[in-house]
Amino acid sequence: MNAALSIIFVFIGCCSNVIFLELLVKAEPACGTLITFSQFVFIAAMGFIFTMQFGRKKNNIPLREYLMLVLFFFIVNVSNNIAFAFKISMPLHMIFRSVSSTLSWLFY
Repeated sequence: MNAALSIIFVFIGCCSNVIFLELLVKAEPACGTLITFSQFVFIAAMGFIFTMQFGRKKNNIPLREYLMLVLFFFIVNVSNNIAFAFKISMPLHMIFRSVSSTLSWLFY
């Protein structure tokens, strides 16, 4: 039951993220990069606090390789935000964003 509940929460979180992203981008098309950056800062802070235990836990991945992967992922996501300028539909934009994660794994 715990795994099913986790999957449901992830699905609800992703769907609500897309809904609010669409509403924000319709109101202000240039805000996509700021939202992406804010999400990255939030996730990095939560990872540092809970996963790294404020830097007390040792990294399993070398920092240089990890930062390269994060930088690549961030650049791809910011590039995806440029798609808002072309007024594409949000479902198509979601497909672009989900493919970027797959490409990050394939090319790393």
